[in-house]
Amino acid sequence: MKKIVFVLVFIMSVVYLNAQNSKVVSAYNYLKPQYNELGKAKEAIDLATKHEKTKLKAKTWYYRGLVYHAIFQTKDTAFQKLCENPLKIAKDAFIKAIELDTKEKYKKDITSRLQIAGVQFLNKGISEFNSKDNEYEKAFESFQNAVKINELPFIAQIDTMSIFYSAVAADRAKLYDTAIKYYKECTEYKFNGSKVYLYIENIYKEQKDTVNALKILKEGIAAYPDDNNSLMIELINFYLTSNQSAEALKYLQKAIEKDPSNFSFYFAEGTLYDKLDDFDNAVKAYSKSIEIKPDYFNAQYNLGALYYNNAVKLIDSANAESDNKKYEIKKAAADKIFEKAIPYLEKAHEIDSKDMSTMESLKTLYYRMQFMVKFNAIKEEINNITIE
Repeated sequence: MKKIVFVLVFIMSVVYLNAQNSKVVSAYNYLKPQYNELGKAKEAIDLATKHEKTKLKAKTWYYRGLVYHAIFQTKDTAFQKLCENPLKIAKDAFIKAIELDTKEKYKKDITSRLQIAGVQFLNKGISEFNSKDNEYEKAFESFQNAVKINELPFIAQIDTMSIFYSAVAADRAKLYDTAIKYYKECTEYKFNGSKVYLYIENIYKEQKDTVNALKILKEGIAAYPDDNNSLMIELINFYLTSNQSAEALKYLQKAIEKDPSNFSFYFAEGTLYDKLDDFDNAVKAYSKSIEIKPDYFNAQYNLGALYYNNAVKLIDSANAESDNKKYEIKKAAADKIFEKAIPYLEKAHEIDSKDMSTMESLKTLYYRMQFMVKFNAIKEEINNITIE
């Protein structure tokens, strides 16, 4: 009797095991065009991946990958609602199938399908990133899945595009530490050139980490000696805003050596020399900027203001003189410098006719030099703008 019971149990086990195996086969069959039953395929494979008898079989997970990949790719809106993120489920299933596939029966097909999934994750991430809702975190997850697929040992490809997109999406999602990690990977592969260092520096600035911001700028300048203008300008601005004029001037002169036709470098040099009270070098730098770009308002205005302010200092010195003869000498010298300011401020006014600072300076100068026709004209312009 015991033997009969044993045989009966054995028979029942075989029947039950066959039933579970049939779930796997059914899932595959439901995928076929003549059936196209993704809902039933999903139901069958979900059961098979949970059951003790089939959950450790490569075939089960391979078919699970096929089912969920088909759900991701379907155009049928009813099937699209079967689950969330089917592409990730398919990816995870294919990877598990590879782990269980000791005889490598499915490896070739799975490898091909995973590579396709990698491209699909990339495209999915781009759509999420550009969506009207700016789904940056979802985009980051999609890009990261693409990266992970290519990192698999049986694929082993460096997908710099997905790495960069992961960095940008993480940056936009304010996942700053993660963004820095991926941006730094891009620098290792020399992807996207010197600009990547600027993206990292912007994050450090956002985090108020000036030490690392400065460090990454210098690393980028060293890594791209022939393509670092943006980094150089950022570094110079950093030194300017932190009142480190000598350091700013040092890097600015390097920038000028490399790009001597850049008018903005000479303008920046002029502002630095102005700040350091080096009048002659400031005049020289502003003049060079104007020579390269005559319609550059800032250089025209600053050079006019430089002469104007220098003349004011001389007038202050003259007013302190008790000796009338010395007073007259200094006053006459100041007037000559005031007069030098006029053409630059007039040019600045020609470039930007609405700038009030320029007009007020010209009004003062015209009155001082007794250019009354010009004085009345500029006064009328100022009144008209005030009325408007």
